[in-house]
Amino acid sequence: MEFEPGRVEAESGSEGSRPDLKIFDTDGHERVFVENKFWAPLTEAQPVSYLRNLQEIPESALVFVVPEKRVATVWQELQERCKSAGLEWESKEDYASVQRAHAGGRNILITNWHHTLDKLLDATRPGNDGTRQDLLQLRGLVDREDSKGFLPLRDEDVTDQGTARRLVNIIGLIDSIVEKLTQDRIADTDKLQAASSAYYSGRYFRMYERFPLLLVVELELWRDHGISPLWLGSWFKENRENMESLEEARGAFPNNVESGTYRYFPIRLKSGVERERVIENAAEQIKRIVDHCREPATQDSPPGN
Repeated sequence: MEFEPGRVEAESGSEGSRPDLKIFDTDGHERVFVENKFWAPLTEAQPVSYLRNLQEIPESALVFVVPEKRVATVWQELQERCKSAGLEWESKEDYASVQRAHAGGRNILITNWHHTLDKLLDATRPGNDGTRQDLLQLRGLVDREDSKGFLPLRDEDVTDQGTARRLVNIIGLIDSIVEKLTQDRIADTDKLQAASSAYYSGRYFRMYERFPLLLVVELELWRDHGISPLWLGSWFKENRENMESLEEARGAFPNNVESGTYRYFPIRLKSGVERERVIENAAEQIKRIVDHCREPATQDSPPGN
């Protein structure tokens, strides 16, 4: 598909009735409609109204740019909508990371964000650092969006009982780990309760009668960071006495994450061992974190002296 590109028009506030971008040739003809999507559904106008509004000029096309994990499902829905509207669908040879078809005599293509941005970065002229930085920032946004969207379900996702069993087993570790710390007489749960929401399950407890903590299976942190399903949450920053010690713990224990009013530390689950060893190891990690926070208050000299 080759033509001399002219002006580009961006659409805003159209509520899905017009494409995000229109690319014209040097004669002023509309040649390409581009629809950029992350995880929003197709609108009623997509793709049939867009195709009908696209001039029947050779090499004109409607292009969808979507997350890579969404390409197959969006492409299938585009095909079904075209056929339902009576538009003849003819699949064409695919290119690298691009699928192509004729629908109602017009070209329709789909590709993913990473492929598109890689091509744009390759085409960036040397010395055009501003454009390159904009593209790199957009790629960062794409990476973040990819981690949050709804993944199309596979049959094995729905029927695999092992996933449910594994999650139940992991959540079941929480009470046992807190119980282990309580038996060691360094923690208590007096007047503290379990905690849960749509994306986490855990319980509150207290270490050394001083440090309020939350041990939790936090699904969004697990999804975003992939370190561990189990996290130790603290809200020390609301307590001036403990704020300085928390700052020191941040440096000593990497990969901690601030989320809302909490600072979360990953508790890595030991693999290839029996359940009791997993519990003991997790309790030891929690103790090391909290002991590091205790040191300024329990020693006359700074840690490491």
